[in-house]
Amino acid sequence: MSTIQNVNFEVRSDPILVGVRDFYVADTTQLVPTNATCYFDGEWLVFNATGQLVRSSTIGAVGNCATLPSFPLYAERGRYDMQASRKAPIILFGSWEADTRVFDASVALGAGAAITTVNQPLKIATITIGARNYTGVVGHGGLADNDPIVGYVTLLPANNGGRLRMRSGSRH
Repeated sequence: MSTIQNVNFEVRSDPILVGVRDFYVADTTQLVPTNATCYFDGEWLVFNATGQLVRSSTIGAVGNCATLPSFPLYAERGRYDMQASRKAPIILFGSWEADTRVFDASVALGAGAAITTVNQPLKIATITIGARNYTGVVGHGGLADNDPIVGYVTLLPANNGGRLRMRSGSRH
């Protein structure tokens, strides 16, 4: 289990290789830092039917897995430019490696598996950190798991100060 801090998602690779784009969010109250369910850096978002960003899974129920390609939020909680523009930046494309605190290494959701090895595929699901739910990274189950792969483990939390290091991966 991880802990949420000031920086929860930190790209470690060359930032030139990272394709970051801003998109409108469906619910602008999620950009307000005093909102109990506001977006945090390192949470994962998807496009809804109108092309706006929403959480990858419903955070009201732990264990919901994302069924659509998901993208990490690449901004700190409460940035005023996001509130003013009603947009949030996501990593949309490119090859990247990042450290994240928004993960749960111990759960096995759906056909998934606990995060235990380097190069293990990852997927997105609703997880609990502390007393709050987030859309974060969990272990993917490989061929038996139909949920989209968002990346692969490159460094386990035990060897990285409690953060999971992951690299971007194919989405199916």
